[in-house]
Amino acid sequence: AFLRHPPRPRSRPIQKSKQSTPSCPSIHDFQTSTMKAIVQTYVLAATAIFSSCSAFSIHSRTAVRSDVSCHVKHDGHDDYDARHLSRRSAISIFSLLPMSILVSSNPLPAKAESGKGKVVVLGGAGWIGAHVSSNLEKQGYQVVSISRSTSEVQTERTKSILGTTIPGVEYVSLDASAASIEDLASTMKDSLAVISCVGIAPGSPNQKDGNGLVNSRIAKAAKSAGVPKFVYIGVASSLANSPAKFLLGDYFKGKDEAEKSVVQEFGEEALIIKPAIVAGGTPGEIRPPGPPGVKPVGVEAIAKVVVAGALGELKGKIDGNDAIVAVVS
Repeated sequence: AFLRHPPRPRSRPIQKSKQSTPSCPSIHDFQTSTMKAIVQTYVLAATAIFSSCSAFSIHSRTAVRSDVSCHVKHDGHDDYDARHLSRRSAISIFSLLPMSILVSSNPLPAKAESGKGKVVVLGGAGWIGAHVSSNLEKQGYQVVSISRSTSEVQTERTKSILGTTIPGVEYVSLDASAASIEDLASTMKDSLAVISCVGIAPGSPNQKDGNGLVNSRIAKAAKSAGVPKFVYIGVASSLANSPAKFLLGDYFKGKDEAEKSVVQEFGEEALIIKPAIVAGGTPGEIRPPGPPGVKPVGVEAIAKVVVAGALGELKGKIDGNDAIVAVVS
């Protein structure tokens, strides 16, 4: 072991020909490239998941605010802070990647709702509005009722009209005559239609602007929110052109102003339903009597026509009680 041996002569390196063809990739090279592609796909999918978390946060300027956070659940606990993910959270996400890479990596919508879509009803806790809201909810639509009253008052009023509450209806307290167009529009965003049951009873103070100006603002807000359909409940032409116009001129002027605004904003995509006398009324509410000889139309018939307009099945104007009954018959 202590003897030193002379170094062996080095063999001359083999010179490769420049014209030699490249060798085929080995199985190891193929597996390596495949793994790199999979890892890159996983990273892209994870990036899409993390970036879409921010799309779940909603900060509305309206009176009602809903905050939804994207979170990861692990070990029986919820981690609601998407900005600080632990290694265990990251591992749990990567375990889901084989499924996630099969779906689109586009950001998720700001608010995912169940059902067929959202319909906003202004005055959704009133005599007609409550029946409209109930009809929509039974068909599987998400209903948002907007009124000056608090959500508690709207719930109780709906119960007094229908005999029961409507589960799933979101009651928003917002004064359409005073709120900004932006705040009104934010409550209507992403809705299939807006229905206005808002109006001041004949002979009430401010009956012109309470019927005209307020509904003009509602129609403008719905248009700015990108709502495709609009339904307005006006008054029959037979009443507007009757001798009642001399006593209730401002009332009919306000209704006419509202109709013109709706047509200006939505054109043929709007439905204007014009009943004469509506049967019944909210318990405790005093309404002036209708003209003699005019048969009232049932509120259920009006609600059916209104809902059909919101769903795009009816357009234009339906003028008078007989025309309303003919549609639902």
